[in-house]
Amino acid sequence: MQQILGVSCGLDVHKDLIEACILTANGTGEPEVVRESFTTLRGDLLRLREWLATNRCPNVAMESTGVYWKPIYEILEAAGDFDLCLVNAQHMRNVPGRKNDKNDAEWIASLFMCGLLDKSFVPEKGIRDLREFTRYYVKLTQEKVRLVNRIEKLLQTHGFKLSSVLSSIVGVSGLRILDILRERGEVSVTAVGNVLARGVKKTAGEIAYAINGKLSQSSQTLLGIMLDGLASYDLQLNTVFCEMQRVAEPYASQVQLLATIPGIDILSATYIIGEIGVDMSRFHKGAPSLCKWAGLSPRDDESAGKIKSNKILKGNPYVKSILCQCAWAATKTRNTRSSNWYWRNVKRLGQKKAIIAVARKLLVYAFHMLSTGEVYNSQLDIANTENLKAMKLASAKQQISALEKTPVCGAAVAAS
Repeated sequence: MQQILGVSCGLDVHKDLIEACILTANGTGEPEVVRESFTTLRGDLLRLREWLATNRCPNVAMESTGVYWKPIYEILEAAGDFDLCLVNAQHMRNVPGRKNDKNDAEWIASLFMCGLLDKSFVPEKGIRDLREFTRYYVKLTQEKVRLVNRIEKLLQTHGFKLSSVLSSIVGVSGLRILDILRERGEVSVTAVGNVLARGVKKTAGEIAYAINGKLSQSSQTLLGIMLDGLASYDLQLNTVFCEMQRVAEPYASQVQLLATIPGIDILSATYIIGEIGVDMSRFHKGAPSLCKWAGLSPRDDESAGKIKSNKILKGNPYVKSILCQCAWAATKTRNTRSSNWYWRNVKRLGQKKAIIAVARKLLVYAFHMLSTGEVYNSQLDIANTENLKAMKLASAKQQISALEKTPVCGAAVAAS
């Protein structure tokens, strides 16, 4: 392999151990090898940085092993003297039969020296901090939903059909009724009527009939523990949301920009910024490169002129999931390019493929808006809708014209 870099270092990262290998080109066929082992404690990470500086090695490559690479990356990044290359382990494989930690580090250094490693996308420090809050907010929301499902399971087990008469068992009315059940184990029609909020469609009698019964003392205790946990999740979510908004302040203009896209609100825009950042120049091949990184593009799997698979790539599961949610919201909007495209193609492609396609469109919009700073142009939605109406009108006229030219049965028989 042709050597492009004069010196390179490969780091094989583990939970408690780092194997480092520096390769230095000396004009001969084989480069000089220097190896060292470090622990992942902060003191040893600082010693690793000094060791790299002593050996005059600014080029460092490492595998993206779990979260163990992050403290190493941040310490080397803070020095400002290193060209860091974070590599997806799937893109490189060690030589079969030579698998050990020292050989792994040397193999990483060899590939990096020959320019055969592609850097993974690592956003700036501010975006990484925002990403920690957005991802934790998503996890907290998911855990809250699981707890709500457990409460629903407990109620169903004891014959309380609260979800059949209320749209949400943890809404204002639902929580008030659950508090009564926690304290008394049963609820009367009068008590239900006193706690119902406005907008509830069912009457107090219908709701009381649906939850007619009595909880045992142990079930009351369990329900109380679950409701306390639910209140705790609400408090945590509120705290994380406020801190997330504070961390996202430097990117407020970009968040507001993305929120102009139909289907994307402020919270979703914050999620997206936390995953893809604001510097689109990091994706050298433009929007297609970003879509591949997000896992919203079909994989390349072709042999002998035949396409074996069109499945989408794994990509980034966080940005993919939030964009799919935004895509569902976009399909509910009226007279927009996304919704028009979805309803025009959903029967041909199916729901899942159509939603993935809309999610990709939203990501492409976001890429170009962050690149140029332009606001979403709603006038194009109007033009798109008018074009569709004109196409439908022309198609209807063609069908009417064809019907007029078709002879009726009697005339056809007379002519024959």
